[in-house]
Amino acid sequence: MQGLASGHVIATIRLMHATDTILKFGFPFGMLGGARFRLSFLFPIAMIAMIWRLDNLLLGLLATAILLFSVLIHELAHLLVARSAGGEMDEVHLWPLGGLEEPYGRGYLHDHFQTMLAGPLTNLLLAISCMMTLSAAEVSPLLSPFSGLEVPGSEPLSDTAWRMAFMINWVLFVVNLLPITPFDGGVLFRTYLSTRFSEVESRDLMVRLGLVLGMFGVLAGFVFDISGLVALSAFVMILHLHENFRWYKLTGDPDEFSVFDITDRPGKLNAEFFRDDSNLSDDPSESADVSEEWRMGREDTSVQQEHKERRSEEQQVDDILQKLHQNGRDSLSSLELQILNRVSDKYRNRRQHN
Repeated sequence: MQGLASGHVIATIRLMHATDTILKFGFPFGMLGGARFRLSFLFPIAMIAMIWRLDNLLLGLLATAILLFSVLIHELAHLLVARSAGGEMDEVHLWPLGGLEEPYGRGYLHDHFQTMLAGPLTNLLLAISCMMTLSAAEVSPLLSPFSGLEVPGSEPLSDTAWRMAFMINWVLFVVNLLPITPFDGGVLFRTYLSTRFSEVESRDLMVRLGLVLGMFGVLAGFVFDISGLVALSAFVMILHLHENFRWYKLTGDPDEFSVFDITDRPGKLNAEFFRDDSNLSDDPSESADVSEEWRMGREDTSVQQEHKERRSEEQQVDDILQKLHQNGRDSLSSLELQILNRVSDKYRNRRQHN
């Protein structure tokens, strides 16, 4: 029985973190500040894109180095503030716009707020520092998303590097304020929603917001011919589609909740009735009853899904706590620690809000 339970916990954890196998694939980068750093597979892709875009190997490698340094400083700021607030970051997955791991800590909203803002504010400070070496005529074109980085052939390499550093850190600051995951603004927005709404409602809202903004970004990128915006928006869409699929698998068989069956409600129509337009009545009162019944059914579905997810979460925490009691903290994987701390943070946030 113990082996079966352990196998169930591992399988459940792998299911909950299914995005690790695709979106978080990376290469070991070493240890820094007590955390394991990994470099996303997207970094080499970004390097190739910048070399092609700048049409110069040296400039492309220079831009990649500046981007890697800026992202590393961004994540180190998260790490330092998280540690100062009693939080932890065991692993850091670096991708071209920050990190794909979020810190977990004591569950206090103000600590989480400071930790998540530390990264973007660090990039803003770096951008301001670079701006001090540039003229207003050099800075203003870099602030617009519709103008790329133009490199005159006669410009010294040092001046190009300063302009690159300003533009990269400015973009990191602005993008990480977006209210969608995996950006820092999205993590903060999701934390806020979890204190006001149920887990199901918060998750659904974040996924839908990410998909809508992702589709809008792809269209805007094509209209204004901004290839970077198309690539970023496509990644956001893929991430949220995968996130939706992950939760879809976690909550079980979709047929359990996909059809609103009202055959057990006396005096009401069954589900097949809704599929036949000829049976629909023109009576407004009957239409209102049907709409109200459908709304009640959707609410029941949301409650059932939330209860199912809560039971699954409680079972995971119980199994992890049992493993912690038997084998100690060192026996827990980083994923198990994240689950344990995430659940603890969520309940503490709700108590603070109430």
